[in-house]
Amino acid sequence: MLRGRRRKAVLLCLDKPMIPKEIASKCKISIHNVSKSLKELANKGLIKCENPKDKFYRFYKITKKGLAIKRQI
Repeated sequence: MLRGRRRKAVLLCLDKPMIPKEIASKCKISIHNVSKSLKELANKGLIKCENPKDKFYRFYKITKKGLAIKRQI
């Protein structure tokens, strides 16, 4: 199971590939906290960056492992 209110909120918001700014707006969380959560979720293999080489407008999407956890929340 996933611990942390902020990480849960970010995971639940990801229903399509999104950039951090969109996630922050949708979840009503600061961009700093969204960025930190994305890094933590990516390290756990729950999300992945679609275009990691880009400096701007990085799109994040949920992985199969992330979907399985999302269904349990």
